[in-house]
This record gives sequence, structure tokens and C-alpha cells, in this order.
Amino acid sequence: MDIKKRQFKSYIFTGEKKTCSGCGTCAQICKHEALTMKPDEEGFLFPIRNVQKCINCGLCDIRCPEVTDQCNPSDEEQHCYIATTPKEEYYKESASIGICTMLADYIISQDGLVFGCFLDEETWTAYHKGVTDREGIFSIRNSKYLQSDTKGTFAEVQKALDIGKKVLYIGTPCQIAGLKAYLHRAYKNLFTVDLFCHGTFSAKLMTYEVNYWEKRFKSKIKNFRFRSKRLYPHSNGGMVNFDIEKDGKIVHVERFAGSSPTYRCFAYSGDGKSYNLRLACYCCPFKSSTRYADISVGDPWFIKKEVINDSKLGPNNSIRSLYSVNTKKGGDLISHIAKYLYQKEYDYSSVFVQPAVCNDFRDVPVERKEIFSRIKREDYGSLVQSLFNCNLEKEHKDFVVNYRKEQIKRFLKKIIRYD
Repeated sequence: MDIKKRQFKSYIFTGEKKTCSGCGTCAQICKHEALTMKPDEEGFLFPIRNVQKCINCGLCDIRCPEVTDQCNPSDEEQHCYIATTPKEEYYKESASIGICTMLADYIISQDGLVFGCFLDEETWTAYHKGVTDREGIFSIRNSKYLQSDTKGTFAEVQKALDIGKKVLYIGTPCQIAGLKAYLHRAYKNLFTVDLFCHGTFSAKLMTYEVNYWEKRFKSKIKNFRFRSKRLYPHSNGGMVNFDIEKDGKIVHVERFAGSSPTYRCFAYSGDGKSYNLRLACYCCPFKSSTRYADISVGDPWFIKKEVINDSKLGPNNSIRSLYSVNTKKGGDLISHIAKYLYQKEYDYSSVFVQPAVCNDFRDVPVERKEIFSRIKREDYGSLVQSLFNCNLEKEHKDFVVNYRKEQIKRFLKKIIRYD
């Protein structure tokens, strides 16, 4: 195609934020270093063009996965599974049962390279990095939910693939689509895992979240996570948790996710809406049954209890994961960790009619704009409480009371069963 006749469609040339996922493909593909990923006023990454370096070659626009079909999703037969594991070393410190960690362990054992998301607590930003050992794997475990910067990892992946190394890349669906668009060819030694993604919030909101808790506890916080099974193991992991220093000692704190300002707007609003996502997440073209990754993983929140509690999957209180195998290569990779899993197949078509998984093209809530405009001058917690007519502290207290009631019920059922 004559580049002069091409009508550019990507954000770089149109400024339309709904057409940019922040995957970073454009910045990494530019041979003239004319594009740099920078946060906007809301903290979301967007490519900034240096017009003095840009020669208008259009390569960034051609490879943009948001507006062109430069990477093909899988058209192979897909299978979906609900799984759990008896391996404590995997599920205890993972957001769910640790499928990604299992896969990463296998790739590392093959002298391969694993790429995943790392949360930098110096800047409270997230970025992708490559790791080659178990210590590295530990640093990229658990859920972050804020958008990560892929930096120069696509080029690192290509370099490793070209010398024959096995590579596992774990990311959001848009990041996997971006990686495939960047590489522009299939590699037998590339394995990809994406998430049943709810959407992402920005690093700026992460900073406000941290500041909120540091103010509440009058201490700097470390080891922040959005999921935990430590103090409330039957809560399905929805616990904001971190360490603080109190009286010269390190104290671990866990709070119900619904009492977190960011989590409340993200996934615990109570009305099924998300109020703090990137604009492109509300109309994401990658959130569908057509997957770009070899394997997709996530939580089975929406699946009926009788399916989740199937005795074949172990005790009813076991943590469950949902995953889909989208390619034969993905199935071959899963076969190497099958010995760690209790699993049963689940109807694939039933999964992709769920709002949490499929692309439902959500409307952007009017409150979203208000959150980002008011957060600069108001207390984060007070802002969220006023917008959603809730009491964040009461949310946590109510959770603890209800959790204890459920634990008593569990205990009594065991007594009755074995009496």
C-alpha cells in the first residue's frame, strides 16, 4: 500500500484515546525512536510522537493491534477447565492456584525466559521484565491490576526466540496482541498466556491508593498486594494486604477489597460497573472468545457453586482457577503441569457469555470523569465514599463479621458430618 494514500487510524495520529490500549507496540517498533510511552493526566501510558524524529513511515500505525489486523487470533479448537491444586507452594503465594507460576517453572527448567509484570514499590509503577530463575518468578507473581509498561520487552523476546530459547510471555490480552503484532511471524518456541481481563487502572491511582493506606496507618507500607489467602483463606483472595512498621516491628495488614478506594471503583462497586479503567478497556476488542494467547487464565467468579464445589476438584474450600487452552501449543504446555492439577472441563461457550470475560462494550460511567478530576484536591477515601454512598471502614468490619459467621457454619457442618 502507498503510505501516502493510507489513512492513519491509530491514536498517534488521531488522538482518540479509546483506540489505544497502551500496549507499547508502536514505541517498540519505531526504528527512529520517535515514540515514547508517557503517562497522561490520569496516569495511563500513551505514545508521544517526536515530530522531529518521525518520518511518517506509518509502521507504528500498520502494526497497531487496536486498529489493524496485523496479528491473527487463534482459530483452533478451544477447551476450558476449572482447576485446583494440592501444591501449597504454588497456590499459597499466588493470586489464584498458581498456574502461571507452574508454567513459568517449567519454562525456566528448559533454560527458557519468562516475562511478567513486576510492581516497583519505589515508584509504585508496574512494568514487564524477563526472569530466568525462581527468585525472578516470585517477583512477578500475584495480581497487580494497574497497567504495566511493556518497555523494551518485545525486542528482548524476539532476540531470545531468534537464538532458539523457549519464551513464556504473560500479560493482558492487548499486550499479547501487541507482542504478536510486533513479532509479525509465528515462533514455535514462543508461549503466551493472557488473562480473563477486567480492565486496568493507572499507576497514578496506585499512588493514591498507597498514600491512602499510609495515612490511615501512619506508616510507610511495603509488600503491597491486591490478593491474599493468609488471614482470610476462604475469602477467594479479595484482600488488600501489606506490611507496616509499628512499635519497631513489622505488622501484616489485610483489609477487605471493598474497603479499598481503588478496588471499590475497580471491581467491588456492587453494581457490576468499573469506574476507574483506561478508556480503551470499556470497548476492548481483545476481550472475547477469540484469543491471541495460547492459554488464558482467570477466576471462575461467575460459575455456579455446584460446579465449583465438585468433589473431583478437592475440598469445597479449595481455591479454584479457570483457564482455557486456545491452541495445540497451549495444550502441550499445560500437559507439563497437569500432574499438579485437579481439573474438569467446563463448557467453553458458557464462559464467553459472561460479562467478566466477554467484550460487552460497556458505557463509560459518568462518575469516572469526576473521580479523576476530584482526586487531585480531595481525600481519596472521602471522595469514593461520597460518590458511592458507602463507608469503607464499615465495609471491612462487616466483612470480618460475616467471614467469622461463615467459618462457624463450616465448623458446625464438619461436626455434624463426622458425628
